[in-house]
Amino acid sequence: MKKVSATLVALLSIPFLTLGLLFLIASNSLSRFLTAAALLAIGLVLLIVGVRRLRRLATISEGALRTGAVELARRLGGELTVAQLRAEYRIPQDLAQRVLDHLVSEGTATREERAERVVFVFKGLQAALARKLCPYCATELPVREALRKCPNCGAQLEISKT
Repeated sequence: MKKVSATLVALLSIPFLTLGLLFLIASNSLSRFLTAAALLAIGLVLLIVGVRRLRRLATISEGALRTGAVELARRLGGELTVAQLRAEYRIPQDLAQRVLDHLVSEGTATREERAERVVFVFKGLQAALARKLCPYCATELPVREALRKCPNCGAQLEISKT
């Protein structure tokens, strides 16, 4: 219903703009010029209000919010809360919850309870930590060390991500 009213407001600007242009073309007196200016101003205001409302409705549609939620989670390190999504897009609580629940149901995110709050974790967006691990003696070394062989047993070190 909101989309229909925003479209009608934008379409309502067309007759005002048309009449304003006609009066502007035919303006040979001050009264016609002022009438043209008033009609053009009304038409322009209606057009701007209608288009801005349509753009806002497009940004807060559920499909756009799902894409935006994944992008926001990517920027925040792979974790997102309902409050963060609400603050970013200025949307109601139930809409933010519905979007994140849909992402959980399609398998994009998982829901975790942490310290009396719910965090939605996007596993594919979290940074992977790499380490060097010896397959025989289980020695664990940081990747930045230039070792290729285990200092304890001499076996070839393997790089694994966690």
